[in-house]
Amino acid sequence: MKKITHYFILLAVSLGIVSCGTKFLDVDYYTIVNPEGVYEDSSNVFLGLVGVYHALYASGEYLVPHPAVFNLPTLDMQADGWDAEMINHSWTNEARSGFFRTQWERGYVQVNRANLFLRDLENVSDDVVPEAQRRIYEAEARALRAEAYYYLTINYSRVPMLMTGETYETSPEKARPESDEDAWSLIEEDFAFAASVLDWKPAENMSGRFTKAAALAYQGKANMYMGNFDKAKGLYKQIIDGSGKKLNPVHGMLHWQSNPDSEETIWEVSYPEYPNMSWGIWRYALNGDNKFFSAQTRPDEYGGWGDASVSFEHVRSYEPGDKRLLYNIVGWHEKYEEATGKMVGWGDKNPYMSSRNQIGATAKYQKFFQEREGMPNNHSIKWWKDNNEFSSFSVQLYRYTAVLLDYAECCFRTGDAATGWEMIKQVRNRAWGNLEVNYDPNVTNKASDHYVFPTELLNEDVVAVPDAQQFYTQYKADKGYTSDLWIVALMQERRKEFLQEFSLWFDLTRMGLVEEWLNCEYPKNGGATFYNTQTKKYYIPSGNDYNEPYTQAPDAEKRYMIPITKRDWDWNPIHSVYPIPQSELTANPLCEQNPGY
Repeated sequence: MKKITHYFILLAVSLGIVSCGTKFLDVDYYTIVNPEGVYEDSSNVFLGLVGVYHALYASGEYLVPHPAVFNLPTLDMQADGWDAEMINHSWTNEARSGFFRTQWERGYVQVNRANLFLRDLENVSDDVVPEAQRRIYEAEARALRAEAYYYLTINYSRVPMLMTGETYETSPEKARPESDEDAWSLIEEDFAFAASVLDWKPAENMSGRFTKAAALAYQGKANMYMGNFDKAKGLYKQIIDGSGKKLNPVHGMLHWQSNPDSEETIWEVSYPEYPNMSWGIWRYALNGDNKFFSAQTRPDEYGGWGDASVSFEHVRSYEPGDKRLLYNIVGWHEKYEEATGKMVGWGDKNPYMSSRNQIGATAKYQKFFQEREGMPNNHSIKWWKDNNEFSSFSVQLYRYTAVLLDYAECCFRTGDAATGWEMIKQVRNRAWGNLEVNYDPNVTNKASDHYVFPTELLNEDVVAVPDAQQFYTQYKADKGYTSDLWIVALMQERRKEFLQEFSLWFDLTRMGLVEEWLNCEYPKNGGATFYNTQTKKYYIPSGNDYNEPYTQAPDAEKRYMIPITKRDWDWNPIHSVYPIPQSELTANPLCEQNPGY
């Protein structure tokens, strides 16, 4: 029997993921698994699988995939300092942020662990683990390998594909596949196998393990990348018809601290609930440095470490009544008061928290742009829902909303527009709060004593939802889009659903829409930070004070001025994929750089 290497270092303390009383990854502590005869015991075989899952819990950077690389290039989310290169589209293979290197390294950690586990699993006998159980373990490990390759491939195009038994120690030099389709075919093969073996419910009812729905969803996406929309459509239909998944009735519950494995979960990285986290127990919380916590994402005004600033263009894109704005963003506003002839300002309150968490409660922050390098004074609250130093979230990488919208795209592309619009209608119906009526998240085991959802936010009555085709026909004309109406509608719905999540940028690049998106949503303006809707004038600040054009204007002129995102750079098509890190090119001379870098 082959021996497992000591690559599987299992640090599984305090990784309790609870589902119906079953804890996954809540296993005994091992500093290292002894390679001698390790797989002669069934419990150790399971620990090997746990070692593969543990690669999901990265440290150093808050998670791989990293939300910055999925959001900042869209300009809907913005950043200052060392990661401003992402919103200026000025990144190179020597990126200051380190995002590319970190994602690459963490992706291959997951690949390597899966490959070693799969190698050793081949030599486990029936009397140790029955064949049916081994197939489930194999399916999960292959799905995790494919998931790592999926995120590597959408970031960097085709990457070196190490397979069962291979690591960078055994195969230090390996070329990329000949084509993107070759890479996607290998990824699709792993997901297809997993989907054929796994059930809709996670194995042993352990939340946090891969399922049939997750495998089908990623298999569908792989086929979308290959242009196989008929096949992808059928895969998504299986999820819709057979998984039992559905839209969570309350959009604001999607990223709720104590709502793991919800009815909407397709695939998530599940974290345990630590309502009273502090620095004192940091070492016990293996999600400790992942930073999906309030202290990370709340605004600088409230001591945030790196708040998620949202563009004014994004905020203005919401239709009246769309509750995704209420549930996801707080910001600073000003309006002209006819009675006084003055501009009146106010800040949104975080709806999940007390009134002291109001934007602009401090005079210094009563501005459109923060003084700290000019970030918009709008803030995502998807992961800012309490004041605890740390708050665990089950991070949704693929949820049922994405299944509906991906299915809608496949329908549009295969001549079934009516079904495509129906999927968009379902998503918008939830967005306007119609699924909330007569629903109380605090009595459905979806909230806890620590995190009580504010039910005053919920709709009491069903409301009328604007017709999507009618609205987006006007939106398309106003913005100057030339793409088909369904494309504009789908992109805007993805925009509002997946802010600070993990798909919008890559859907834009996959569909070849980045240039049109930038020209219509964030046109070049010479570096202006305000625009006059009456005179069509752009205002360019003289220095780093982005508020300067507004503060120096009279109130009569301010009433027509809106804040905008400064852009003085051109779109470069090479940025449709990210550069392969220089460290990888140096270590593996058979891996060539992406064109243009």
